[in-house]
Amino acid sequence: MNKDKVTIHDVARAANVSPATVSRVLNNPNYKCSVSGLRDKIWKTAIEMNYVPNEAARNLKRIAV
Repeated sequence: MNKDKVTIHDVARAANVSPATVSRVLNNPNYKCSVSGLRDKIWKTAIEMNYVPNEAARNLKRIAV
């Protein structure tokens, strides 16, 4: 595994939220966070950290569904 890549776990740690919340925010444009401004904070953190989704994992998810 390439440690240079930023994962949702890294973004979650930096934003002080759970990886599940990061995943929901980044994958669902209609996801409503209960905490005001949390959605923007997660997006800002992901952009600052240069987060890029793992395409291999996304493809596995598409096949499994």
